[in-house]
Amino acid sequence: MLSGIIKLLNERGGALSVQEISLALDIESSALNPMLEMLAAKGRIIKVELPCGTGCAGGCSKSDSMTFYKVKRDD
Repeated sequence: MLSGIIKLLNERGGALSVQEISLALDIESSALNPMLEMLAAKGRIIKVELPCGTGCAGGCSKSDSMTFYKVKRDD
């Protein structure tokens, strides 16, 4: 599954949200998040978090669509 995540990110290019990855790989985001965190900790992917754009004080309830991941490119 981890190699599938890397393959998907490479194929799509750019950054994908947790929700997009979840839908593409047909896996619940609750199961996907630990895998993404592990890949990020290993330096294989980069986590990009966007601030909530709703302006409410209660925080975002749709965090899966506000957290993105992309493949770390070797420069």
